[in-house]
Amino acid sequence: PLMWKHHSDLINCLKQQGYGVGKLCKKCEGKCPICDSYTKPLIVVRVCNDCSYGTYSLKCILCGGIGISTAYYCRSCVLLEKDRDGCPRILNVGSSRSEIFYEKKKFEFSDKY
Repeated sequence: PLMWKHHSDLINCLKQQGYGVGKLCKKCEGKCPICDSYTKPLIVVRVCNDCSYGTYSLKCILCGGIGISTAYYCRSCVLLEKDRDGCPRILNVGSSRSEIFYEKKKFEFSDKY
């Protein structure tokens, strides 16, 4: 998938899709979960049963924030059948965020001295 090209450490679920609907937060609203584009939303994103259980059903599938809107695949991803790859939820957002935080700290520390 194109979205994870610049974040090679992100892992998505890719289990068989169930009946749960994917949600997006205010920051990610309107994005296609696969290609990161904002154009021509077409089909509702379905997530697997594990990702739509409990509090996971209320979280953003891309960043883990509070989900407020329904996620959609864009037209080009549907035509290329990328919407059938599996559950698009990103599993390890927290670890990549903490790594980015420490990388920034490392550069700030090295700039001071």
